[in-house]
Amino acid sequence: MTRRADGELETDVLRALWTLDRPASPSDVIDEMGTDLAYTSIATILGRLCEKGLATRQRAGRAYEYAAASTEADLTAQRLRSILDGTTDRQSALAGFAEALDPAEVAQLLALLNDTK
Repeated sequence: MTRRADGELETDVLRALWTLDRPASPSDVIDEMGTDLAYTSIATILGRLCEKGLATRQRAGRAYEYAAASTEADLTAQRLRSILDGTTDRQSALAGFAEALDPAEVAQLLALLNDTK
């Protein structure tokens, strides 16, 4: 069995929550992921996501149901802002990011920037 990269399981669980787009039990998440991981493993990951503010939970009888705390797009934007906030040369970081974009992504970004003006 190959070991997952750090954070990969949390990301997979979050993706399952985004796909389900409703409060979901650990069993629902397991089904959506198509994994053979134990219920307790997924429940532990869901609990950690709640502790990090990435998921919410609510009682559903004797168990909990979980939902993503934000959309994938919102979380990605938050992470990008956090990375930029952590650099001492924001302009170079932005330039490097922009240079890595393909022409279609550049056009999308320009359109978004023009819409915010």
